[in-house]
Amino acid sequence: MKHVFAAALGAASLMSLPAYAQTGPADELEAFEAALGRAVAQDNDADWRFLLTFTGSAGEIVARFDGAQPEADRWTLVSPLEADLTEEQRAIWDDVITSDDDEEDEGGLFFDSEDALFLPGTVNLHLQDADDVTYRFQPQLDADSEEDAAFAEYLRGEITVGRSEPGVRHLRLYAPESFKPNFAIRVNRFELEQEFAEMADLPAPVLVRITQNIEGSAAFQTFQEGFEIGFSEIEYLGNAAR
Repeated sequence: MKHVFAAALGAASLMSLPAYAQTGPADELEAFEAALGRAVAQDNDADWRFLLTFTGSAGEIVARFDGAQPEADRWTLVSPLEADLTEEQRAIWDDVITSDDDEEDEGGLFFDSEDALFLPGTVNLHLQDADDVTYRFQPQLDADSEEDAAFAEYLRGEITVGRSEPGVRHLRLYAPESFKPNFAIRVNRFELEQEFAEMADLPAPVLVRITQNIEGSAAFQTFQEGFEIGFSEIEYLGNAAR
């Protein structure tokens, strides 16, 4: 589910990470491997209840999700009133409520190590302190998409994990410099971040925030887009336990 919201807003293909992508000395990757090891085999969107707050150029949209309800009734728009939605807000809201139809993405809010794509052999230690360890990597997007491959070439990734309490804290994909993924578009800035938090008695970190910012130009016009999606009042309804 965490990828569904980004997909609706053009960021879905940028979130993945298979456990086979390690490199570097084994002792340096210990925290990384421990964090990826905290996976939940069965994480379904029906196992969650939460409040979602979207903030972007369209304004703020607040919606409630209840996985215990029938599939058609799981989403409830809290604000603004549906009659007061602008055209842009309506498009976002429609994307959210129809995204559950995607059978390939029925996951919930747990961090899932199989949902990210690291280019094999590119994960290396970057920073560490007493609490956290940050690794850098080269992202690998959809191998079957020329557009994704062209985009990924210019991106870098960072993942921060806990040292004493294994688990993913923060995932960041960004462009270190301006680039042209194709002849018609120049991207001056790209950054996508996910933040995760621990919840009592749960076996893996839970997604609490997604942000994306992109700036550039296309067809001789500049563009600037950004959004933040926050998850709050989170309740886990499933059976997985620490």
